[in-house]
Amino acid sequence: MQKYLFSVLFLLFTMGGFLLYSHLSVQPDEPVTSDSSFEATDPVDQYATVSLSEKVGQLFIVGHWAKTPVASTTALIKDHHLGGVVIMSVPEDPTEIKEWVRAWQAVSPTPLIIAIDQEGGPVSRLRGPAFTTTSQREITDVAMAYHVGKARGAELAKLGINMNFAPVLESATHPTSFLYERVFVDKEQSAILAAALLEGMATAGVTGVIKHFPGHPDTAEDSHTELPQVPITQAELDVFTAPFAEIIKNNPPVALMTAHVLFPKIDPQPATLSPFFLTSYLRDELGYSGLIITDDMIMRAVITSTASDAAAVQAVTAGADIVLFAAEPELVLPAITQTLEAVGTGTLPLTRIDDSYQRVRAFKNTLRTSPIASG
Repeated sequence: MQKYLFSVLFLLFTMGGFLLYSHLSVQPDEPVTSDSSFEATDPVDQYATVSLSEKVGQLFIVGHWAKTPVASTTALIKDHHLGGVVIMSVPEDPTEIKEWVRAWQAVSPTPLIIAIDQEGGPVSRLRGPAFTTTSQREITDVAMAYHVGKARGAELAKLGINMNFAPVLESATHPTSFLYERVFVDKEQSAILAAALLEGMATAGVTGVIKHFPGHPDTAEDSHTELPQVPITQAELDVFTAPFAEIIKNNPPVALMTAHVLFPKIDPQPATLSPFFLTSYLRDELGYSGLIITDDMIMRAVITSTASDAAAVQAVTAGADIVLFAAEPELVLPAITQTLEAVGTGTLPLTRIDDSYQRVRAFKNTLRTSPIASG
């Protein structure tokens, strides 16, 4: 009898526990609120409350020159929700850059991209014994490329810089070429050497940016002062862009910069403004899924024929994720205005803005946000 009574009590206790669990458990039609649900949030829903002006602002990076008051750039960032800054010239004491970056990051609700052109060789914003200025022409093997990248990444990260507009992936064999001193010697090795440089910089949390897609011609034409032309047909394009295609396939880069170069037998627009080059060819055919960043929109290769604000709209329409206003940062204001107006009129689809904004935010979620060391 005692054994029977114990069995009944055990059964009642078990059923009661089950009923209590069923009452407290999340039902199938109730939302799950665990921590992991934040990671699984659909990007469209996640950014639904972000205003259009905030989204558009995130697609622009402006230049900062050492002579410019830091407060001026800080105000641009704060007032227009800018996505980042590229340091165009440095102070006599480079460690002052840390204070610049602290001021800029303090007014931005999301981590800023802080970029620089530190290719090594002739394009080295930071010079002196504290910085690695080995040029790409001096890099002879993968191990050397990795160690140069690792050292350079550590040097930049100490200053709060998280993106380097390098390496250069074009080929130049003529000493008179615009890019001759800035490229790897062997075109056949350029993709693998570039990948090693990127990997080295990434160890310090610095993202390298391969450039300039789809490539400059091996001539003296400089896109800062004129519009270079490459007279090849579409059938010849794969050979011309081979280093870019190789690295995209084997070591996909996080970010890529476009070239203000015209391919008149392929498209009437410079590559930076071309839906064919940025979307049909780069995204769809080559399978590139990273950030597309334009070269500076104030270069004469662009503004000789198109105002920089209109060119910015064309670049985003073509597929660019981030538009660069480096030489004259104040010109970002009419560019932002034009972009907002283009969305308002339907000339620039809102889906194009959302696509780039989500890509920028996804990238920023990977940025290291540890405090910048003092001194």
